Amino acid sequence: MENNYQLSRIHNYVMGLMTKEEMYDMEREALNDPFLQDAIDGYRMQNGVDTNKLSLLQQRLATKLQHKEQEKKQRFYSWQRLTVAMAAAVLFLVACSLILFNYFNLRTTDKNTEVILMEEHLRIRTEVKSSTLANPMGGWEQFNEELNSELRDVRQTGIVDLSFRIENTVAKDIQILQSSDKKLGEIVSQFVAQKVRWQGESLHISIEVGK
Repeated sequence: MENNYQLSRIHNYVMGLMTKEEMYDMEREALNDPFLQDAIDGYRMQNGVDTNKLSLLQQRLATKLQHKEQEKKQRFYSWQRLTVAMAAAVLFLVACSLILFNYFNLRTTDKNTEVILMEEHLRIRTEVKSSTLANPMGGWEQFNEELNSELRDVRQTGIVDLSFRIENTVAKDIQILQSSDKKLGEIVSQFVAQKVRWQGESLHISIEVGK
């Protein structure tokens, strides 16, 4: 239907059956479409053709127009296939990125788990020497775990005996009664004074730090 309409326009243009505006539009289209210009020139070359010859010419033009439409469709489907392929490639890259992200995330989680497991190996054993009812607010288990973390990078081992009084949940007047290593004694006493909250009046404890 569209081909017949185009052929009819070419015929009307060549035969001078168009208005000035229609002829202007036709000429403007021919400037942008070499095939249309060829078709117009072909019509002009047919001087005094009869209806049968004109029909043959129209058939030839219709065949060319049909080929042109097929080429357009082929280009369209080629671009469509290319677009689908590009979209598939993008989806593939996104999927690979997610897989890699999950892989490295799992490895990081495994490393964190290893660190936690290492910290669960307690080096600390605390013994209460005094008979007074005093203890860390979080309990002795939490005390040992936190002190164990505090001494994670400390290689010294040994025993530290401490005595202190408790004022407003804070250890005061800390005395190091015994320490097999001076630096270890200072670290433990500082931890007791600054990082633990206590309940009771006074306390005497012996802390053994192993390997």
